[in-house]
Amino acid sequence: MPLPPPDPSLWSLERRDGRLHRDGLDLCALAAEHGTPLHVVSARRLRERCRELRDAFAGYPGGVRIHYSYKTNPVAGVLALLHAEGLGAEVVGGHELWLARRLGVPGADIVFNGPAKTDDELAAALREQVGLVVVDGADELRRLEKLAEAAGVRAPVLLRICPDVIPRGMNASTGTGSRRNQFGFDPGSPDLEAALRRAASSPRLRLRGLHAHIGSGIHDVGAYAKAAERVMAVQAQAARLGAAPDVLDLGGGLGTELSREMTTAELLLYFGLGRLPSAVRRPDGALAQRWGGTIRDAVERAARRHGMAPPTLVLEPGRAVTSDAGLLLLRVGAVRERAGGRRFAVTDGGALTVSMMFLVELHAVLLANRDAPADGRTHVFGRLPSPLDLVYRGLSLPRLQVGDVLAVMDAGAYFTSTATNFGGPRPAVVMIDDGRARVVRRRETPEDLARVEMI
Repeated sequence: MPLPPPDPSLWSLERRDGRLHRDGLDLCALAAEHGTPLHVVSARRLRERCRELRDAFAGYPGGVRIHYSYKTNPVAGVLALLHAEGLGAEVVGGHELWLARRLGVPGADIVFNGPAKTDDELAAALREQVGLVVVDGADELRRLEKLAEAAGVRAPVLLRICPDVIPRGMNASTGTGSRRNQFGFDPGSPDLEAALRRAASSPRLRLRGLHAHIGSGIHDVGAYAKAAERVMAVQAQAARLGAAPDVLDLGGGLGTELSREMTTAELLLYFGLGRLPSAVRRPDGALAQRWGGTIRDAVERAARRHGMAPPTLVLEPGRAVTSDAGLLLLRVGAVRERAGGRRFAVTDGGALTVSMMFLVELHAVLLANRDAPADGRTHVFGRLPSPLDLVYRGLSLPRLQVGDVLAVMDAGAYFTSTATNFGGPRPAVVMIDDGRARVVRRRETPEDLARVEMI
């Protein structure tokens, strides 16, 4: 028995004469005007998410700074709106630092992250007076100190800690806080103590505090409490060694209500046997509030236990801000049915073209141009001649026709940043704001792709 299609109202969409509308605009009309694949972003939802995250930390005595994770969605029009709403920037490379400054983000409102920064990138961070430089290892700390000496400045440092916390419900590829991963210093290690001493005593380094990041797409908010307790213990160690740490950065990684990553077991069943797990659950609307409350309580408890003032909290959310603000429109270009009832549909985008996230995440897919009941399961692919250019196998959908438009929901996180040119130019991005749509990233052209070729 096919599952009923998800309710569009979960994403604040509505059907008018069978066609999906968002914020008053007809998605199929946008697809016809701008072509497909097409990303559609709701400015209203972005602003709502910014307010929701700020409210989640209201009342925390140490103050909270929220920095959007640029790698999640690097579209400049989206970033500009988030900065107008008061979010800072978290960047992981020289290009993202350049983009943040080009968008007018003050250096003080930028966190520079990443596990393998070059000397040029570190020098740029110092030159742009970045507010916090997250240091991943002892060699990077030495290089930063040397560059700060040459520049005659004092570098504001967070040391990244590996708290050895693995949230429940994740696949092995997306955890970032365990000792299986390549990030940060191990608590209790000689390397960490040496780094704390160096950062605390150097006239060219100012140890502001510590950083930890435990994963992506997290729904297990209790894992943040474990991470906070372990990192706060190192914060106290830093204070005993003569530092005055006043910042605690617990990264991002919070999931969303209506999409999720597949677990390791689900991935094995999906790619081995073609069993697609269920993507959509009825949300409770309180994930961000639970996240904020859990972190606030854990940090305040740990601060009291260690006799410290609550530090300024820095958070680096990505998908929790932009995921459900974006959707992706794909057009069906071919349908086929084999003996035994196996159905196939080929669209103009898949995992090797518009987003690799189709391979590891579960997103609802709605028929946008007409309202029809589910009628069996369909294997949906992109247009490349490869079985890996996959949308999803076994989607419960109406019987598709050439020309149908599919809406992939929760496509505002990692879809634009993981798109490739394997299948040609990347899609356009339009933003709906106050009942009007404007292009914030035009569709690439063949000339765009050839501009770096030495012909």
